[in-house]
Amino acid sequence: VVIRCQARQRMEQRVELLLIGVIMPGATALPDAENSAEVDMDEPSSTTEVTDGSSATLEFLYELQYQSDEIRSQLESLVGMELVEKEWDTESRIVTLIFNVVFSPGKPMRNEATVVIQCTAGGLWKFPLVFIATEPEVDDVINIEAVGLNKESVVGFKLSSQT
Repeated sequence: VVIRCQARQRMEQRVELLLIGVIMPGATALPDAENSAEVDMDEPSSTTEVTDGSSATLEFLYELQYQSDEIRSQLESLVGMELVEKEWDTESRIVTLIFNVVFSPGKPMRNEATVVIQCTAGGLWKFPLVFIATEPEVDDVINIEAVGLNKESVVGFKLSSQT
């Protein structure tokens, strides 16, 4: 999935992730809830439950992982991810998780991250995401008029920066 946004803008995008081959509850023994929450990942995981209308429930842990601490420091405050919808097709054993991803970069960049989803009943899925921030719009244009050819001229102007 590629999420593209112009720098200094905000982009919200729906991302659908298909989890194929999900083990149905009751088909295998479910692990303890305490053990399933202990995923060896750096970020705190978010949990969601999917049910087929019966007493069977699947629980999913998901998080965004980065390739390095440098990329984490660049992207962590710029990217938000929230699960907004989930669908379970019991016949095909496909669970569709729909996320709302918010990306608000301050400067041009291109970085990658991975969405890692773990099912408490068994299964681990990884989906690569690419975040691209393109050049921002020009803030302003400065025109300097010359006094004449080979003559000195002085112009003063103020620049300000939020950083």
